[in-house]
Amino acid sequence: MQHYSVQIFTWTARNGVQQVGSAIEVDALNPKAAAVSLLGLRLEDKGACTKLAVRVWHDDAQRAECDCFYYH
Repeated sequence: MQHYSVQIFTWTARNGVQQVGSAIEVDALNPKAAAVSLLGLRLEDKGACTKLAVRVWHDDAQRAECDCFYYH
């Protein structure tokens, strides 16, 4: 298990990108598992995404060194 920090974002045409709450710390096997564990929503590589995304990074990494996922 790895320790990750996860930030949730939403976006609209009117308001642009908005962070939802603060970063949440979770333990998971990989970044995608960390993202799924928070909301239980599917992450897909294809198809239209909802207006919800997450940014996941290791404790020892900079926020710029992160993985981003879009919920479907």
